[in-house]
Amino acid sequence: MIQSTSPVLRPMLRSFDTRPWGRASRRGVDGLDDSSPSVRFRLPDPALKRFITAYYFVEVPAGPAGAVEDLLHPEWANIRFVLNGHWSLRLDGQLYDPAPPAALFGPTSVTGTVRGQAGTVLGIGLLPLGWAQFFKAPAAEYADRVAPLAQVLGERAQETHEALLSAGDDDARVAILDALFTAMASAGGAPDAILVRAHDLLVDPTMGSVDALAQALGVSSRHLARLSLRKFGFAPKLLLRRQRFLRTLQELRAHPGEGWASLIDAWYYDQSHFVRDFHRFMGMSPSAYFALPHRLLGPAARARMAALGASLQGLHAAQADGSVLSNSAE
Repeated sequence: MIQSTSPVLRPMLRSFDTRPWGRASRRGVDGLDDSSPSVRFRLPDPALKRFITAYYFVEVPAGPAGAVEDLLHPEWANIRFVLNGHWSLRLDGQLYDPAPPAALFGPTSVTGTVRGQAGTVLGIGLLPLGWAQFFKAPAAEYADRVAPLAQVLGERAQETHEALLSAGDDDARVAILDALFTAMASAGGAPDAILVRAHDLLVDPTMGSVDALAQALGVSSRHLARLSLRKFGFAPKLLLRRQRFLRTLQELRAHPGEGWASLIDAWYYDQSHFVRDFHRFMGMSPSAYFALPHRLLGPAARARMAALGASLQGLHAAQADGSVLSNSAE
């Protein structure tokens, strides 16, 4: 593991410029000109916070800039409804053009490229407990892919999409989604306590190995592998690797221009270790990533951090509300 205070390792560390991430084109009182994409977050009903991180509206206004393209980070699952405009996505070598109007985005371990023009997308960020509560299908079945929402919700997918299109404003749309997911949560039974515990451990920066994770959960490595694929979408080793990468990425984005030696996650051995992970999850070098304009990611990260306390959806921890949880480890 790398130790930022080590005088032996520090001379070996090369830096890359993260400053472009901190640069935003700012005009006017609200900080952005009228043609800039915007992202706004709304919290779900408190009873749903165990299942859903937030509702979010991504809007690309019509203007001379035309279509806006940006990246999606590896993350937990999402549901996304196209309210208007033309949206497309490339994920894991698959092009979705146009994107499904009501889509289920499974948990991801790779970046995606999203492109939007003169339109709005309404998204729902799902925590792993939300996936387990709302859907019967194993998360691994939808990992790194996009599918029509009707595959898991049936007729309710189109009915909900039509209701959202007819709603007059954000408040009305939030109420529609709260009602939908409250009904689905009630039908799902008692959530699994072991799933909440596993999620907590996955986002714990001190958790670094599969053996330690299995021991903390009190299950065998084989049992953990089955649980991880079914509830989280990926093998536990890949999940721990993804979380390590996302923690470091969040720190680098939060401190543009600073030397990264003090920001890199403790489970990285050296710079090349981190750079390999960057290529694995984002498909590019850190320098290439931070040189991009991030016209969607920038506003989204700032709004998410302000509203939710984490700039990346994949870093959200499990939420508890005092409800009784089952102890099933299925």
